[in-house]
Amino acid sequence: MADEVVLTTVQDMHRAISRGAFRWVGPIGRPVEQVHDTVVGAVYGLVRRGLRGAGEVGAALTRRAAATSGGVAPTPSRGGLRGQAIAHGVAAEHIAESATDLDMEVTLVHERQPLAPDPTALRAAVPATGGELVVLLHGLVHNDDLWDETTEQAATIPEVAIEAGWTPVRVRYGTGRAIGRNAADLAQLLEATVAAWPVPVTRIVLVGHSMGGLLARAAVLAARDLELGWPSVTTDVIYLGTPHLGSWLEKVANVTSWTLRHSSSRAAPLGTLLDGRSRGIKDLRFGALDDTDYDGAPIDGLLTGRADPRPWDDALRHHTLVGRLREPSRHPLTLALGDGLVRTAAAAGQGLSRRIDGTVSVATATGRHTRLTSHPEARRLVRAVLTDGREEATDAPRRTAPSDGG
Repeated sequence: MADEVVLTTVQDMHRAISRGAFRWVGPIGRPVEQVHDTVVGAVYGLVRRGLRGAGEVGAALTRRAAATSGGVAPTPSRGGLRGQAIAHGVAAEHIAESATDLDMEVTLVHERQPLAPDPTALRAAVPATGGELVVLLHGLVHNDDLWDETTEQAATIPEVAIEAGWTPVRVRYGTGRAIGRNAADLAQLLEATVAAWPVPVTRIVLVGHSMGGLLARAAVLAARDLELGWPSVTTDVIYLGTPHLGSWLEKVANVTSWTLRHSSSRAAPLGTLLDGRSRGIKDLRFGALDDTDYDGAPIDGLLTGRADPRPWDDALRHHTLVGRLREPSRHPLTLALGDGLVRTAAAAGQGLSRRIDGTVSVATATGRHTRLTSHPEARRLVRAVLTDGREEATDAPRRTAPSDGG
């Protein structure tokens, strides 16, 4: 990744600056420029090969260390998985896919290890399975460990689900990929999971944080297009800080990169570098659920992807938790930034010029975007949905609970 992104940008900037200098010299500078470009190109080639070789040596040493320790890869650490999730979520899709240790498929997870959707594996991992499943979908640059974060020893969302008699099912996916591509894979994964589940699946609730909420909506759309069966037992979708109408931060990044690329030859490499952010991030610009939202326009065009939002699926109940940095809702910080990354209207799907048609229940929570999964209001909302409002939505203290399904 270093030679693909950083070094290429440095070389492009070097070339742009040197061309300006040689043009100032005039015709006499042209032969010197040709010699300069040849020599400098060779030097950058040597540096690029050196960086690539160092990476290959490091990978070989890692593989050798694993082999000498018995050939069995250890359970990945939280820090290692977090680093992989961040790198995949930020890097351009073709870079992530070219680095096999970085790429991340859509998969079920149990105790931080991938879990195959077959009866034997599921029965071994989750011996006390029930037929009601809570599918947990993390957001950008996160992984399934997100659902273990909590505050003040309160129960986590998986523990809330277990206490309500449901089985949490964790999903891990590479957030740098296009949301539509991950959604198609998730739709097939859930179909295989329902077919292999040790007992008949009677109900599914999807819970998505941030990008995970868009993934949930897109997966339902993909499953209906493919006429898959699992949407028929899906009743509710819970969105925690989901940018249904897009994130202001990605809009700023898009305008900035476009401006740099079109302002001058010297600034263009910086715009190209910024455009190297992942496709997943770019899909957050207006909440794109698949490629059709771009209507054939270039992904890196100026504010492309601003399609009419898809309506709420009327066969499901939709619940969205909207974060805000400060109370009251008219506080300047909340009006400008929402929860810090997603504005209030975007999370509710109710903007001035773009609105999602259909019915959705909207709750609010005062807190930052990255803390919504551990917010008391998120736990209350999940508990109320899973119990159909039968249990009082109190924020119970954390207690030891049986192992979940992810």
